[in-house]
Amino acid sequence: MSLAPNAGAQPPVTSGVTALPKQRYLFIDLYRSAVIFFMLEGHVLRAVLTSEIQQTPIFQLHELFHGLSAPAFLFGAGLTFVISTRKRWGDYHHWGPPLARRIRRLLFVILLGLFLNLPFFSIRKIIIEGTTDTSLQLFQCEVLTCIGIGLLALHGLVFFFKTEARFYGVVIALTAAVCFLTPIVWDIDFLSYTPSFIAQLFNSTHGSPFPLFPFVGFLFAGVLVSWEFLVAMEKQQAHRFIRNLTLFGVIFIASGIMFDALPIRIYRTYDFWYTSPNYFLIRLGALMLLTGGAWYMARKRTRVNPLLTVFGKESLFVYVLHLVVLYGSAANPEMNVQTVLGINLPLLQSIGLFVLFTLVMLLATLVWNYLKEKRFHWYRLIQLTGSAVFLYYFFTRDY
Repeated sequence: MSLAPNAGAQPPVTSGVTALPKQRYLFIDLYRSAVIFFMLEGHVLRAVLTSEIQQTPIFQLHELFHGLSAPAFLFGAGLTFVISTRKRWGDYHHWGPPLARRIRRLLFVILLGLFLNLPFFSIRKIIIEGTTDTSLQLFQCEVLTCIGIGLLALHGLVFFFKTEARFYGVVIALTAAVCFLTPIVWDIDFLSYTPSFIAQLFNSTHGSPFPLFPFVGFLFAGVLVSWEFLVAMEKQQAHRFIRNLTLFGVIFIASGIMFDALPIRIYRTYDFWYTSPNYFLIRLGALMLLTGGAWYMARKRTRVNPLLTVFGKESLFVYVLHLVVLYGSAANPEMNVQTVLGINLPLLQSIGLFVLFTLVMLLATLVWNYLKEKRFHWYRLIQLTGSAVFLYYFFTRDY
């Protein structure tokens, strides 16, 4: 792995690695599809399995691996950021249509996160009956919020720092800072100093499931890995890069385990599972290994099966849809899988439900991807109609 990017590099040469249309790399779509599949499995089983099974050592081991799904989702967003941004690097140095479109998309991602957190399906009820608790619920920092804010910050760096080398150096520094400052940031109750929409961004003191510390660090790390990959592609050294990436993954995992075993404690409060830099290194190492594995899998394929990549290509759609269908939202508090089927299902029924749920998500995603790529006018009409109906009821309902 190189220590810095080639500041004058041209768009990468793709020979040697299967690349999909519009500079989509197959291994990234395979990586993201695997992450989505793993996320669906974890969420369904966690939602419906009996509490007795969830307390068993085997399920706790399952939860250990499932803890990678959110970091992996963020890491994947970082991987795609570089590929979509670097080929139009100069366009993002000043305000113009390309940057405006990108900012609108990221703001939309943040709004989707707010939608998933809505305490009530009525703006009037939120304003009139809203309390501190409802405000904290609305502004929880979850995966989409983390992605939107993290990518906005990255675009700010591109806008102000201009050169690739400076951008790269700042992202390295930010990744390290997020990793090592997380235990300190989690000791601060930001609600005592800032409004709830800011306080909820930094830690989980008031319920944010995926605050910026430490989770935005995985997004920044994905940016670094993707950048290094593109530089290696330009030098026709992709295989060597992936080999080094997997080696670094093993080193990071081993380092996190060994550092945690040391009797030295630097931080006043140390929580391995939530704030530890050592656990950050372990998870980052595992994501590097997963990325390397996806690359080796893609390298052996000459034809792309859409069933293997569609989840990765439409990861945002799957993420939002599965949460709304599985857990519900303010718009459908009763019509969702968890409410209709209940919880505490035995193992075989839970596995069967997971298979059925995944097939439904796969079918919906295939249709959505087909509309986007083959019938774009219908795709856009559905988007606009759905948004208009949601906004109409959200702003007109009294309860």
